[in-house]
Amino acid sequence: MESEDANKFSNYYKQRIVTSTYDKQREGTKYRREKRKRELKYFLELIDKNLKDKVLELGCSSGFLTKHLGKVTAIDTAKSMLEIARQKNPIGKYVCASMFNLPFKNNSFDKVITMRVWVHLNERDLRKAIREARRVLKNKGKLIFDVEDDSRLRRIVSVIYKIIFRPTGYKVYQYSLKRIGKILQEEGFKIEKVRFLYHRVGRQIILRAKNNK
Repeated sequence: MESEDANKFSNYYKQRIVTSTYDKQREGTKYRREKRKRELKYFLELIDKNLKDKVLELGCSSGFLTKHLGKVTAIDTAKSMLEIARQKNPIGKYVCASMFNLPFKNNSFDKVITMRVWVHLNERDLRKAIREARRVLKNKGKLIFDVEDDSRLRRIVSVIYKIIFRPTGYKVYQYSLKRIGKILQEEGFKIEKVRFLYHRVGRQIILRAKNNK
């Protein structure tokens, strides 16, 4: 059963005002476009997808990453987002589903990936999502995702930014690399590689972990 916070997060991104402005919010300035290019580069390096890989993307949103993944199974709870992603990558398979209750059998995928989604989860929900990802991953399968690094200064700046610019976007939770490493270890994963995407203030941690079951 999903938590109240997870339900709010899911419902937030089903709103038309969020869906219709999503790409513009994230790529509306030169700085944001350049940062997204670096983000995409790091993700694709860590995913290292080959033709034999069965890949699942959680929370594909408007398909920013999806369009580069070829044959991929992508899920989202917002049907409107899935339709936008489908236009960007017509050969993908799109399923309206929750990342906390995936409609797939155990050991179904070689890699599970998610970009800018788990940053919106508190630790309890993050662990639920990790466990469900692990369930559908094959033995030694890879999990690629990102979190916002713990930074008090960035939290303060984010509050000010939201007051001034009123961007669309759900609240963000922060995790240090040490903390996320401990969570992954306790949930049966081992970190393999890490990349850091630096913001004007703070940084984003992008990592790949191996399923040790």
